[in-house]
Amino acid sequence: MLKIAPSLLAASVAAALSACASTPHRIDTEESSPELAGRTYSDLLIIGAYEDRTFRVSAETAFAEELKAKGITSAASYAVIPDIEILNSETAVRDAVSTTSHDGLLTIATLDPGYDYDYEDYMESRGLVYLLGGRPGAGTDIGSFISWAGSGAYTLHIGLWDAETLVPVWQITTDSNTTGTESGDTGALADFVVETMRERGLVR
Repeated sequence: MLKIAPSLLAASVAAALSACASTPHRIDTEESSPELAGRTYSDLLIIGAYEDRTFRVSAETAFAEELKAKGITSAASYAVIPDIEILNSETAVRDAVSTTSHDGLLTIATLDPGYDYDYEDYMESRGLVYLLGGRPGAGTDIGSFISWAGSGAYTLHIGLWDAETLVPVWQITTDSNTTGTESGDTGALADFVVETMRERGLVR
């Protein structure tokens, strides 16, 4: 059984780089497979490991478009792998991917969203918000509170998998900070992923 979703927690080599506001994404841990060293990928299937289908479709589509704009052939996976639970079955993943031309699978999952508040809990959680570095005042309205809540740090797991063997080629966890907008976050993440994979010789 291929356990892609549980395997998202498997990265183990510490790179010890801290996040900062000017650089939205930094590598926290990184692991590469010596078994596939030197292999380069040119056509990626983007898999967002998110149970909410609407969010998954939106995230995969936007990210695939960003990668294509940077010269990386890629496509969203939601039509090929409609049920995210398929990721727990090697046979099901292999069957789904075998009908495509993709040579690599790029998985993205949020390990820690960085905040756990909603506006209704604002007054109760305000003390914790201050401890975490936030400074929303007592009169904060819903718009500015949501803007603040969405501008904190979070953690991603990103993995590149060989489409033929389903062996994990490269996996990282990140120290990330949002840019303040969804489109800005998507663009910054695409910049980071493409630049890092090219530096490691993983994509053309």
